[in-house]
Amino acid sequence: MFTLLGSACAYLMGRRVLHLYENGIGAINLPYRKSAVGLDHSRSVHPLTLLGVSNLISELIGEEFRVRNPFLFWTKAEMCQQLAEDAKYELPSLTISCDSPHRKQPIQCGYCSSCILRKQALAASQVKDQTHYIVSHATRPVGDIRLYLQHMLAQVSTLKGLLKYSENAATQWESLTKRFPELDDIVDRTHKVEGLTSLEMRKCLIRLYQTYVSEWDTVESQISGAFLNQVSIQQVSQDFQPAIQ
Repeated sequence: MFTLLGSACAYLMGRRVLHLYENGIGAINLPYRKSAVGLDHSRSVHPLTLLGVSNLISELIGEEFRVRNPFLFWTKAEMCQQLAEDAKYELPSLTISCDSPHRKQPIQCGYCSSCILRKQALAASQVKDQTHYIVSHATRPVGDIRLYLQHMLAQVSTLKGLLKYSENAATQWESLTKRFPELDDIVDRTHKVEGLTSLEMRKCLIRLYQTYVSEWDTVESQISGAFLNQVSIQQVSQDFQPAIQ
């Protein structure tokens, strides 16, 4: 709906391209595990979604219209790196990334996949995260806060294994697409729109996931440690509650 509204606004302003800005990891949003169910996997800015909207709008207006994501091959940390270079450290705390924002302060949960990716990106780009989250700034965390982190780390481990299987790009791509066949579909259907050959786009996606894995290698202990500390606090709080009742 938002993409269609944006496209309508762009068209009324005489534009034939609408740009959306989302990192490639979040845009493609690969499944975490084969067994993972009930977890959010938005496809709102997926390359094939943007292609479908582009084709729909083009058909409606009778001329070519494109919805583009210029940051498809960037990680979120690479996008945040510009904040560090420009010393705009206060800007992230003014934004909201949370999948399920709460009505009370703090609004952002701190443990959904989007919040974790936000924390990972800021840490990897060496920007201090001044955002207030329910975890770890509120006094009563809700439920098991480790679920998304566990699944995201499992995915990182999977990607690491697939990419380290070989240093040859063709073999790496074969390994990736055996586990994530949707990547082949993305390349086949969108490489021309991206102005790339299929081989060039494959290499761009390989680099994207290599960079993402490398970023996690540098910050995993920091982020996991913060969660473990909060789980310990949560457990003490839960154990203490029956005693005072």
